[in-house]
Amino acid sequence: PWESNRLAFVQGTLKSVREIEPNDQPSQAQPVVLPLVVDGRIGQAGDRDTYRIDGRKGQRMVAEIRARRLGSELDSLLKWTDGTGRVLASNDDFQDPGAGLITHQADSQVCLTLPRDGKYFVRVSDTQNHGGEAYGYRLRLGPPRPDFELRVVPSRLNARPGMTLPLTVHALRRDGWEGPIEVRLTAMPAGFSLSGGRIPAGHDKIQLSLSVPGIPSREHIPLRLEGRATIGGREVRHDAVPAEDRMQAFLYRHLVPVRQALVTVQGRPRGGKLVRILDPMPLQIPVGGTAQIRLAIPKRLSLVPLQLELRDSPEGFFLGKVAPHPQSLSLALNLRGDGPKVGQQGNLIIEAFHNRSWKARDGKRKQRRVSLGILPAIPYDIVAAP
Repeated sequence: PWESNRLAFVQGTLKSVREIEPNDQPSQAQPVVLPLVVDGRIGQAGDRDTYRIDGRKGQRMVAEIRARRLGSELDSLLKWTDGTGRVLASNDDFQDPGAGLITHQADSQVCLTLPRDGKYFVRVSDTQNHGGEAYGYRLRLGPPRPDFELRVVPSRLNARPGMTLPLTVHALRRDGWEGPIEVRLTAMPAGFSLSGGRIPAGHDKIQLSLSVPGIPSREHIPLRLEGRATIGGREVRHDAVPAEDRMQAFLYRHLVPVRQALVTVQGRPRGGKLVRILDPMPLQIPVGGTAQIRLAIPKRLSLVPLQLELRDSPEGFFLGKVAPHPQSLSLALNLRGDGPKVGQQGNLIIEAFHNRSWKARDGKRKQRRVSLGILPAIPYDIVAAP
């Protein structure tokens, strides 16, 4: 029943070795065989830890410090030099969006391609020339280990039965990997569906949508998402970590992980089927042209005049003619020639409104614009004009 001091740790599959002093100068550098992790410490003020590597021309290399992210006081500085002492790359602070509530991201990372065969040196120091027992670090050295993590925000969703809600999924890409990621629901009750679950290559986040069942639930339902990608010819899967997007000092943003994401579906059932996209996805939108899309809508929506608006869309998109039909509608999505270019991908989010009017006590008619929620996210590919 007892709990001791909490300590952060990192797990991995690389071999680890301990730093061996003295290693302040290149002539004293500790030889290491890659890939590996070095557990070291800047033991006193002015300490420098140097490691020697035998490299080949054209090799991609990564040196990454984990210190502040593990509770260390080290404000690391990484330098990668060649055999002549020439600095090839250096880094002080590397921003890791997965670092949660760490307000000063003081860890370092260097990625480079070796220019020739020969000896290279990696040096670790503290930018303030401090040191001591609390200045430990883990130094990862070796080729890139491409991977990704996912963060989904917000972590609390409240919906009326049959509604569609927006979600943002952040892709935390590791060691320069830029491939596409497929996002899916996992272990969710029947009636939940995801639209736009595709993070295009090179994108760090995407806004997609979650549609909830048309009947309320008495329980809070855990939201579970999974990301899948092909990296190096093998399928990689990671669960999306629920998080909240928080701002620090009116400038820096942090994705703060939480224990669980929950969906609450409450309120009077509206009846009817959910809004559904009837056309094959992704939608092919030509540069400077128009694409048509059809949506199945419940009867209650077909009985009121709808106003549709694009929400947070890239520059260049605009809505064209909206044609209502019995329990369906079609709309035109237009793209100016100066908008996104051929090959770009993403999702479009459309919000529906209607004007609600009523007679006030003074006998005058009043009117208010009411949001009916968003439509399912529309995945798109930009193609060349025919």
